[in-house]
Amino acid sequence: MSTRRSGSLVALCLLGVSLIAATARPVAAAPRKGTEILWDKWGIPHISAADHPSLFYAYGYAQMEAHAELLLRLYAQARGRGAEIYGEQYLEADRWVRTNGIPMRAKAWAQEQSPEFGPLIVAFVAGLNGWAGEHQKDLSPAAKAVLPVAVEDVYAHCLRVIHYDWIVNPQKLASRLARAAQDVHGSNEWAIGPSYSASGKAMLLSNSHLEWGDMHTYFEVQLTAPGVTSYGAVWVGFPVLRQCFTEYVGWTQTTNNPSESDLYRLVPRDGGYVLDGQLKPFTTSTETIRIKGKDGAMREETLTVRQSIHGPVVAEQSGAPIAMRVAAIDRPRLFGQFWRMGLARNLAEWQNAMRMQQLPLFNTAYADRDGHIAYVYNATLPVHPTGDYRFWQGVVPGDRSDLISHTIVPYDEIPKVIDPPQGWVQNSNDMPWTSTYPMTLDSTKFAPGFAAPQGITQRAQRGIRILSGFTGKKMTFADVKAGKLSTHVETADQFVDDLVAAARGQGSERAKRAADVLAKWDRDANNDSVGMLLFYKFMLEARADFGGIGGFKVPTDDRQPLTTPRGFANPARAVAALDKVAGEMEAEYKTLAVPWGEALRFRRGTLDVPGNGAPSAMGAIRTVNASPFKDGKAQGIGGDTYFAVIEYSTPIHAEGLLSYGNWSKAGSPHVEDQMKLLSKKEMRPIWRDRKDVEANLEARKVF
Repeated sequence: MSTRRSGSLVALCLLGVSLIAATARPVAAAPRKGTEILWDKWGIPHISAADHPSLFYAYGYAQMEAHAELLLRLYAQARGRGAEIYGEQYLEADRWVRTNGIPMRAKAWAQEQSPEFGPLIVAFVAGLNGWAGEHQKDLSPAAKAVLPVAVEDVYAHCLRVIHYDWIVNPQKLASRLARAAQDVHGSNEWAIGPSYSASGKAMLLSNSHLEWGDMHTYFEVQLTAPGVTSYGAVWVGFPVLRQCFTEYVGWTQTTNNPSESDLYRLVPRDGGYVLDGQLKPFTTSTETIRIKGKDGAMREETLTVRQSIHGPVVAEQSGAPIAMRVAAIDRPRLFGQFWRMGLARNLAEWQNAMRMQQLPLFNTAYADRDGHIAYVYNATLPVHPTGDYRFWQGVVPGDRSDLISHTIVPYDEIPKVIDPPQGWVQNSNDMPWTSTYPMTLDSTKFAPGFAAPQGITQRAQRGIRILSGFTGKKMTFADVKAGKLSTHVETADQFVDDLVAAARGQGSERAKRAADVLAKWDRDANNDSVGMLLFYKFMLEARADFGGIGGFKVPTDDRQPLTTPRGFANPARAVAALDKVAGEMEAEYKTLAVPWGEALRFRRGTLDVPGNGAPSAMGAIRTVNASPFKDGKAQGIGGDTYFAVIEYSTPIHAEGLLSYGNWSKAGSPHVEDQMKLLSKKEMRPIWRDRKDVEANLEARKVF
């Protein structure tokens, strides 16, 4: 392609940004000649381009090649049109999207990008549509109905996933209104500094835990262009990387839970609401949702949306409207921040990108080739004038304007640890204070809304145990990898000895048989581990945190993660629970000695292989969450998703796995090919050098 034509591409992309408001459609463009996608034998695209717009075009094209049906269905839902195109099962999701104004917010976001970054999303969308134009025969009628993709669809998908699922979703909203516990997605992250590394080079463990499907599906990719050397993974439909390393820097993320969605109980009066003693009118709009029935017939539903100064009314409680205000929906450059993070060449540049504070949440661990490591409790926490975390996770008075926040806590005042003397940082969805052991951060010096007073997670305890076990020596790449693949169950170390002793001392003959199985168990959750199934069922009966059997004898102390909790407050109830599940197992399996991999299966596509790993609450770094049992078997449905170990050696040493596979396209071998390695507790080399990719090439696309 000529220089003139390349310049025309950029000009067209810039023109596309100015036309978004009027047309809501990107300007079509082709990538620069020579732009290339090399697909390796695991179905991972290695994309190279001579300029950034061409890179983004090819990135969109590659996502469609692997995930077209899924991506288009997710974009339809982000428009609030899932029920119209895919059926009534998406009606509640459409109501949520429309009530919160995601489509209109997305259009505003599309217009508020920087002149440098906005055209890149235009190019990404052009790549999505370019693939669709070439592969109409490969698309279902429903997927075709979503086309063409618009620029605002990308931003709407981001808002739906980040702000209206991760921060708050209908289930979390219902839990908060009921004052019930909320579920938090799990992940692990470690960064090891040169002082703790056998090679003298920094290392990073990236380990995301998500459901194995739908909006949480990950896509792994390598992106190469001038100034770009990124490798990592992100949710399907996103145009940037969330878990990422380059030749200079690397970062990974776990879910945190800052108080970033405020609920206000309004005082209704005369068709409006009261604020500071004054009557205020609602802003009211009407949405028409079309719903496709099973017979293909279409019906319509009218949704009336009321908006207060606080935000939309999302619920009613005891006759009072509940309005919701979500953080960072006025900060539209989230993708641009991720992009700048990937362009950073050192810690200072990376922190400058983080200071943009466009990304509203996620614990973030960092390592680089200069030997720096860091942990950042990333959040766009509203500056609240009063109240602690629990206050703001409830429903607060809506008739006081002083309770409506308009500013956030600046980056320099959020919890972070940089190059700690311990030589490592970790997070497994616990509070920021436990990122090092002994603790480095003092929670009293930070705003109270940063972290839920939830206590340290069992996975964090396991991680601290592994990482602190190398004091006096140093960790190798193999040590970090072994730690990542370890299925050892932390809660078993905390309680099995006491459970065995209590069962042998006061239990029935059946309970004593169960105690014998647990006493011989290696406390791992490997394919062949006998005793794991029994303990798993005991944990379900005890309700995971042992609240179902009376709680702990010694409760958890975050400052003593290696020695607490311990024991049962009511050993007799614990033994009774063990006796009950032992009876159920003997009735179903005819034995208590069932290998874990016979009961837990990894199934995807045509694959059905032994499973391993343990649910998050049991404290294994190898986390696998299981479905309910049916006919004596369960299957993995989430947990370890994309994980990688990276060492900033020369050259960089990296291994990883995307637990299920990099494609969702029906019939592709890459739907389940990596799950075979998951069953074997193996990782694969991450290929970044062209010669390695060429040696393992499956297909090539040259534009």
